[in-house]
Parts: sequence; C-alpha cells; structure tokens
Amino acid sequence: MLISGMQLRHSLTPRYFAGVFNKRKPTKKDLDHYDVVIIGCNLGGVLSRQLDKVSHGKYKTMVVLDQNINQITPIRQIYEQQKTAKTDFLLNAKLSLNMYTAHSDQVGSQTILPEENAIILRNGRRIGYGQLVVAMGQQVNYDAIKGFEEAWQDFDSPVFTNLDHPSWRSSNHKYTRWHYNFNHGEAYFCIPQFPFSGEVESYNFLLSQRIWEWQTANGRQSPIKRLTIIQPNERFVQYNDAGDQFFKEEIKRRNINVEYGLKLVEVNKQQNTATFEDVKTGNRQTRPFNHLYAVAPTKPHDQLVKAGLTTSKGLLDVNIKTLQHNKYKNIFGLGDVNDVPTTNCFWAGFHQLHVVRNNIERNIAGKSLNAEYDGYSKVPILLGQNTLTFLCHKYNNENAWHNLYFSNGGFLASLRYYNWCKNFKKAFIDIYLEKNWGPPYYKIKKSFKLPEGESNDHGFLSKLLPGKKESH
Repeated sequence: MLISGMQLRHSLTPRYFAGVFNKRKPTKKDLDHYDVVIIGCNLGGVLSRQLDKVSHGKYKTMVVLDQNINQITPIRQIYEQQKTAKTDFLLNAKLSLNMYTAHSDQVGSQTILPEENAIILRNGRRIGYGQLVVAMGQQVNYDAIKGFEEAWQDFDSPVFTNLDHPSWRSSNHKYTRWHYNFNHGEAYFCIPQFPFSGEVESYNFLLSQRIWEWQTANGRQSPIKRLTIIQPNERFVQYNDAGDQFFKEEIKRRNINVEYGLKLVEVNKQQNTATFEDVKTGNRQTRPFNHLYAVAPTKPHDQLVKAGLTTSKGLLDVNIKTLQHNKYKNIFGLGDVNDVPTTNCFWAGFHQLHVVRNNIERNIAGKSLNAEYDGYSKVPILLGQNTLTFLCHKYNNENAWHNLYFSNGGFLASLRYYNWCKNFKKAFIDIYLEKNWGPPYYKIKKSFKLPEGESNDHGFLSKLLPGKKESH
C-alpha cells in the first residue's frame, strides 16, 4: 500500500495512543452488537468521525471496510495530468477513522439481514446493529468487458480507465499515458450504460482534445488521428439538461466524433482491437484502435439485492430527501449507492453525509427526521490544460447559481483550475482528518431547522454557536 509520511503519521496516532491522554477507551472490535454499523470506509469513514464528534462518543460504532486504500475520484483528472502526487490520490482508508471507532480489519460484509438487524462478514462473523448505513458505492464490474483487465494491468498496452489497478507499484505511472502517449490513429473514449460511478467526474475527453490539439500544433503528434466517444446512453448527464446540452455542444464545436447506442464488450490486447455491441439490436462489430479509455462499468451489489434493499436499477431504495430506506427505517444510504435523481459524485455524497448524520441521531432518539437532501451535486469539468468549470445542480433539473460558470474558458476558469490543483487535494485530507466539516461550510457544522415546537436540547453553547441552520 502506498502511503505518504503525513498519512502514516496520522494513521498511527489513533488507536495506538487512545486512552494515553484521556480516560475514554476505543470501542472494542469484537462486540456482538453496535449502535451504528457503517458499510464502507470512504464517506462512511468520515461519517463515523463526525457522528462520534457530534454525539460526544455516545454511540458504539463499527465501520466495515474491505480495502486498504481509497481513490479520491474528484482529483482523478489532475492526477492524470501529474498535477498531484499519487499519495494525494491514493489515501490510506483508515485515515478517515478516528481513534475510538471500531473497524473490521479489512474483512468486508457478505450478507445483510435487515429483518434481523444484523450483517455477516466474509469470515462468518455476525454483527448486530441498531442503525445501518450503507456507503458501499457502486460495485465496479470490469468483467463486463472481456479481456479488459488484462490489458489495463499491462503497462505497455494502450488501454486505460478511471481507476488505478490494485497490483500497480508506486513507480507505475501508466495513468498519465492516456493524455501524453497518443501519437496517431484511432482513440476511443467509452462510456458505460447508466447507472455507473464517475458520471461527468470521469469525462476527461475535453481535456484530452485540448492536449492533443496543442501537441499537433507543436509537431509532437500526427494530424492523422481521431477521437471517438462511444456513448450507449442518449444523454451525457442524466438529471441536468444544461449540463447535457453543454457537453453535446462542446463536443460538436471541437469536432469530436460521437457514436450513440454502442457499448464496449471486449478488448483484445494482442491485436489492439475493441468489440462494440449495439444496445438495441445486440449486433457486434470489432475495430482496431491505437488508444482506448473506458470508464468503469458497474453492477448491483449481490448482498443488497438478496436482502431486498434495491430498486429495479440495483441501487439502494431510499427516500430521496431523508436518505432513509423506504422499507427498513433503521437503514440509511450514503453516496453513489443511493438511487437518487442527481449526478452521483463525491461532492453530492458529502452533502448527503450531513443529512444522514443528523437523521441517524434523531432516529435513535425516536424523533422525526428533519434533515432533507436537496439533490445538490458539484462536479469539476476540465475544459483544457489549465481551465475548469463545475456542473452544479439540484433535484428536478434545478441549476445551482454557479452552474457552468466560466465554461467558455478564460482567466476566471484558469483561476478555478489553479485553486482546484493547489488547494483541494489538501482539502480532502483535512476532511478525512476532521480538521473541518467539509462542504458546504467547512469550519461550521451544517445543522437543520427543527420541527415547529421542538427546542434545541444541546445547552446554552448551541445558542452562542448555533452553526448554519437550513430547512433542506
């Protein structure tokens, strides 16, 4: 596992020194029952920190994790540009946990038993819960593309995706080659069918086009080349018309080829050929390629489907406002795993996090759920080598006030790009380490308007430092 000195310093501090300077002890890892069980250790880990902080350690919490690193997807594109280090993109998963939270030592969940308020880990251990938070993300499914993983893992194969292969050593920088090693011929950018993780967040083709345009103008790339987007969906952005229209117009303006109704189903590493299938007829065609990038397809989590927790899309069936499961009232969803009509991304997950944190506390106390998620999503779109805008919207196709600001490039788009490269890689680590509350207010915890007739029971300090109260 790749880990920086700063990550190591902070990851060693927690459970090793808990209780040395205070009387509180860490929650034991071997309990049969916990007040809160969280499956997933990216946003789920941050939630565990914040829940422990606001409750002053009142709840015994267990975080179930099955991997030792988290890939910070919002900075993937600047990572592919080598504008941020590998240790900023690949974070130690336990970094998001504080010293008091129990965890499963990388033994993941295998079965959820919602009728029995219990889960079973892959080693057979049974754990009961009072409240369950499902923060598993969407399950990557490279098996849907025959031969893809073999080509992706191979350093010399011109096949790329929006994740780093788990077998790569720290010295492996294949992820930069999509932008900088294309010389001529046919390049394909392949989008999977909805739903998938990385919608908009992984769309790096506008950046690629600008880099290749510059390289051609400076004699570093042959003018005999073509970039084609393979798009099985009718839209680039499911739930925002302005964002979808922006991509379609920008692609047309830049003369990028798009083929709708096709999906990637096979890659031949030896012959550098790709097979595409018509999503309506099932007819297949095989083509040679010089360069190929495929956003990771996903599939439903088997344990969620078997537990009866999903919608027809294979995503978690939650109330889109409270994020509480529509059938089981002590289960909540967080992040990409939720079936909610907005653009799933890291930032959307963070706005959900405050809602889940608040509503879990109230659910435990037997109170009504007063926090509501409004669908807010914010995704960076790299326009070129040093310009950036954001897709920002809410439910019901409502644009946020700063949606697609400065999308025509220019000085202000460059300032946004500079700020994203310089400040936000540190911001993610600060959030993991509980140095702030994360978006939208960072230094101030987001709180929610109480139901009429209900008073705040957190004492006089809450009147002096009430935080930001919102009705959504």
